[in-house]
Amino acid sequence: MKGLQNFGKMTALISFGIGTSIFALYLYFGEPSFPIHLGFVFIIIAFIINITILTVLIGSAILNPKNRLESLKTCAIMLLNIPVVILYFYIVFPFLF
Repeated sequence: MKGLQNFGKMTALISFGIGTSIFALYLYFGEPSFPIHLGFVFIIIAFIINITILTVLIGSAILNPKNRLESLKTCAIMLLNIPVVILYFYIVFPFLF
């Protein structure tokens, strides 16, 4: 069970790092379409991977009460990436908000 929680935390950290790197590329180069397209593809792939891991962690929290708190903490850490993505969208596409 500890491995699943560590995997979830590591996935959240890697998703944050890659997403922030793509955002930094966008800010560095101005407004080229490459970082924007790369960002959209990354968001889709990261969403699928993270939602799968999040679902498994929630299932683990339900089925294994001994590790429930740790699984839910890992879920919270994974969900912290959502406000970051919204902030990046707000900066890249201010006309949408």
